Amino acid sequence: MPRSFATLAGLIALASLAGCGDAKSDKTAAAPAGGTTVASGTLAASLSNAPGMTTVSAALKGTGLAGVFDGSAPYTMLAPDDDAFGALGEAGRTLQAPENGAAMAEVLKAHILPGYLTEADIEAALAKAEGKPVKMTTMAGSELTFARKGEDLTVTAADGATARIDGKELAASNGVAMPIDAVLKKLPKPGG
Repeated sequence: MPRSFATLAGLIALASLAGCGDAKSDKTAAAPAGGTTVASGTLAASLSNAPGMTTVSAALKGTGLAGVFDGSAPYTMLAPDDDAFGALGEAGRTLQAPENGAAMAEVLKAHILPGYLTEADIEAALAKAEGKPVKMTTMAGSELTFARKGEDLTVTAADGATARIDGKELAASNGVAMPIDAVLKKLPKPGG
């Protein structure tokens, strides 16, 4: 990739970070400037084939949100892995029930950012902010805060739920999925 295109791609990504609450339905995605391999298929297809992502993939299909990741507009998903959903226990099983599709859709929207962002883009935004946390707005309109805590890149939801970016990102033609180790929404206890 020519250096000027890599620089432009990085600036586009940083602009997305700065104003992701005002993201437009841009029909083209900036490819990652780093060493990330981009799959030729859509993000929905990449998630459906990724080990450890069966729960989030099924949830996207069950709620109809998979269509968002089959389109041409770029999105980034902070994708809770199967263990993250498993850690929710009974609340997680209840959330995954077909009759709770609307609640699951709201949880998933709180994990989706507009734009094509990689972990390297978030790291660059943190560096530009001189290590201070960086805030972004999700598809649900909620705010997420990214921060570096030692070796970990963490993300915290407005309700205090925190996750760690945990695993290799999946880059597709229309977006990126970053595996995280927790669900970014505190769920009520069943029956409570």
